[in-house]
Amino acid sequence: MLKKILLVSIVIITLTSCSSKVEFVPIEKITESDKNYSIEDFKQIGFKSSHEYSVEDLPGAVSAYFGFIKNSEKKPEDYEIRFYSTHSVAVQKGIKYADNITGEDACIKKECSLWTEDLNQRVHLEGGLHDTWNGTPDAKYQTYIIHGNFILMCPGYNEDDALHKCTVIVEKLDLKPVEQS
Repeated sequence: MLKKILLVSIVIITLTSCSSKVEFVPIEKITESDKNYSIEDFKQIGFKSSHEYSVEDLPGAVSAYFGFIKNSEKKPEDYEIRFYSTHSVAVQKGIKYADNITGEDACIKKECSLWTEDLNQRVHLEGGLHDTWNGTPDAKYQTYIIHGNFILMCPGYNEDDALHKCTVIVEKLDLKPVEQS
């Protein structure tokens, strides 16, 4: 009887220690890349562009887009992508403007927003995880990432959720086959 209990205990311990749960590791907020990305790279992973912004008043940017990508549940999620000529330009010129419109302290009003081009697309009505909408305007993007030459505005309920979503997008981009020229 003792041998049987011991054997069952060993099996349980072995099974529970072998069950591997994949731990999610988010991307760093700023990462370099050997590649210069374009809107075409995003379209290849499912980005549907609904608007190209004028970047005349966005220092250093060469283009910027608003659109959506469907998540794992096939629901569309809005993203804004700002492209720069290089990674260093994205960092030097873009951080101030990305910080201004993301997170808890985001400025979503014309009086304080640094770049007001279609500002209403960076705002959503505040709500909770279970559709408990209260109708208060809030920043749509809780954080951003700079990867290579682009800044990607990340939607989410909080900064961790938003960073997770942007990490998934970058992983899709970097897994996409690189075309040879």
